[in-house]
Amino acid sequence: MKLSKKEIQEYLKLICAFCLILLMYALCTGCPIKLLTGVSCAGCGMSRAYLSLLHLNFREAFHFHPLFICPIVFIAVFIMTKFGFSQKKAKSIYCIMLFLFIGVYVYRMANPNDGIVVFEPQNGLIFKTVNFFISIVKN
Repeated sequence: MKLSKKEIQEYLKLICAFCLILLMYALCTGCPIKLLTGVSCAGCGMSRAYLSLLHLNFREAFHFHPLFICPIVFIAVFIMTKFGFSQKKAKSIYCIMLFLFIGVYVYRMANPNDGIVVFEPQNGLIFKTVNFFISIVKN
């Protein structure tokens, strides 16, 4: 399978984006979205779910994020489309996963007692920065 220049550039962009996210995650010691906004993202708990999965603790993995298997399915479908899997079926699978993620995210945000997701915008870097500049302007 020979890749075109455009496909190579797309793959390089994906790899760079992935590396940037990993770097931000490593430097911020946590989720960059949560750091900036103070609000957990839809994938919150995914890393802990995979760590639990590595220890073969499926119940704990499911507790941290019930859709921890979706990124693996996404990658598998993406690869299969390169080998003839229907684009229409792939888009359907992606849409189903997106709706599942949205549903789980809304449910988890509505039930914050699980201790995984948080809604604390006052602790986000954006909120703190805006408040800092507002305090400067007021003085």
